Amino acid sequence: MTDDVCDEQGVTASAARPARRAGRFGFMTRFGIREGGFLDAPSLDGVTGWARLRLTLGAPGAKRWYPGALISQVFIIGFILVPILTQLPAPGSWFWGLAVVIYGALFTVSFPVAMALPDRFRWLPPAGLLLLSLPFLVVLGPDLSGLWTYVAVSAALCFGGDFRAMIAVFALSGVSFVMNLVDGAFQPTNTPPWTMPLIILSIGTLMAAFTRNLQTLAQLRRTQKELAVVAVEEERNRVARDMHDILGHSLSAIALKADLAAKLADRDPAAATVEIHEVQTLARATLGDMRAVVSGYRQVRIASELASLRTLLPAAGIAAHLPATTDDVPERNRELFGWALREAVTNVIRHAGASNCWVTLAPARITIEDDGVGPASRPADGPTGTGLHGLAERAADAGGGLTIGRSRHGGFLLEVTA
Repeated sequence: MTDDVCDEQGVTASAARPARRAGRFGFMTRFGIREGGFLDAPSLDGVTGWARLRLTLGAPGAKRWYPGALISQVFIIGFILVPILTQLPAPGSWFWGLAVVIYGALFTVSFPVAMALPDRFRWLPPAGLLLLSLPFLVVLGPDLSGLWTYVAVSAALCFGGDFRAMIAVFALSGVSFVMNLVDGAFQPTNTPPWTMPLIILSIGTLMAAFTRNLQTLAQLRRTQKELAVVAVEEERNRVARDMHDILGHSLSAIALKADLAAKLADRDPAAATVEIHEVQTLARATLGDMRAVVSGYRQVRIASELASLRTLLPAAGIAAHLPATTDDVPERNRELFGWALREAVTNVIRHAGASNCWVTLAPARITIEDDGVGPASRPADGPTGTGLHGLAERAADAGGGLTIGRSRHGGFLLEVTA
């Protein structure tokens, strides 16, 4: 059991639940049944000494533990404290009665104290309770083993229900059995010698299992929070990647069309008007794409990208050598190849300075080549552009890979496999 046995509550989604619902289950939360139970421990990083102890004694988990610990002491009151006060003469009865009350109070704080200790010292609270119970042998005889039920519960909690807790529970049960068996041999009674050992064993084992279950629940809650953070980060990365890919391509096309319209404005107004209308269409399509990205429904298809390039590349002064059909590409690869084509051709138009662009399709591969300036020199372990990095992630998600280098025509080569 570690210091962060359960995560701090109060700043999660549960805090945003309606007050009515919180009130409805308020009594359950107070007794440690919901929201981490009494294993809810504060963060103790960097806290030492008495400040650490004060923090654990007043922690939310400790406050949920106290009511149950106090209720459990009805056994002490009914079977130990009352007989001592009624059967022993004063002032001894009041001395031993006060000792029983102190024992119960120490049991109540034993688990919060254990939370403040390093794991290797978690045995100290149950060991202290065991030592404090031994003087009661004077007045209780073998019946003092009734106090060992609380030692077993403390051990189960402080050891986190692991094998150390079970060793302690079985040892207490075994010693109790031997004590009652020997006592019964000298003073026969109607109570079997295994009664109290079975109580210690059953309650201690139950508490150890309960503690392990609460720890598992706490770990699941921490994992749930971590997965929520990862999901948000993944969604942020997806939106950033899609926005880069979509805007990079679309804005390049819009800029290209706008430049062409400006050149045609004087000598061919009609052609310039056509280009302006295409700019409008591209701008509206880009706006729709951005909305689709935010909604998570954006899809890029290889067929639509090829159709777009048949007009876009010539408008940029680049001869397009494109496949006539995409029938050989399986459905599972069409979106990935569409993204690859969009990223590669955007780079060809913006950076390559090429006169020709070749696209080759195969069922599990797409290759884009040009005859431009080729790849820029950079260190082998240097970073790639944002678009290429996003494309590499897409390829990896599909079980494939990305290859970049110099093409057969002296320019840039980009190849994606799936």
